[in-house]
Amino acid sequence: MTGIIIKVTPKSDEVTYTDFIEKLHEIDIFANFKISHIPQPVYSFRREFLEHIAEHGLSSLFKFTIAMEDITSPSMPINEIETVVSKFVAKLQGAKRLLIIDPYFFSKSTKTDVGALFSRLLGQMSSDLEEICFITNGRKNDAKNDILAALDQKIKVHNVTTDEFHDRYWVDPDNNKGILMGTSLNGLGNKISLIDYLSAEDVVEIAKLAKTEGSPI
Repeated sequence: MTGIIIKVTPKSDEVTYTDFIEKLHEIDIFANFKISHIPQPVYSFRREFLEHIAEHGLSSLFKFTIAMEDITSPSMPINEIETVVSKFVAKLQGAKRLLIIDPYFFSKSTKTDVGALFSRLLGQMSSDLEEICFITNGRKNDAKNDILAALDQKIKVHNVTTDEFHDRYWVDPDNNKGILMGTSLNGLGNKISLIDYLSAEDVVEIAKLAKTEGSPI
């Protein structure tokens, strides 16, 4: 964005936005500057909103505490969704051990190749990865081979099956970093759900719960 956003607020009820525009015409400011009204900022600055969410997390938009089990929006193009998810996953760069908790992580998608998608996401943070543990419900494995094929053969892989987890997490337990994924990879493109950063305290608790279910990480 190359322009600057300026907020104009009347100091009294005696002037209006129309008066402001008339004053601009009087000084002939339109000869050198293009000024336009933005009726729906959320669409005009969509890319900036996505960049902010990817950098700071969705919770940064809220100044109060709210219980949110699921936040979704109408379907977005899969490439836009992948861009946002990639920026979150990139924050896990440097992880030597990764814990992925997702009941349906090995499920196929009708809209995208989840194996190729996982490979691209892994490319954002896999340079130091030595060990990974998948915790799933074990019932849908039609994309498992494709997903495992995305991993370097030197990476040690663990598989844990349990029904104790409902939500989806990607966690670096050594650096107390993690993200909350609102949908499995096979759900991307259907609707975008909440994706956000986890607090260090949450990461510690999730890793502890994962160990009780058999995770060696």
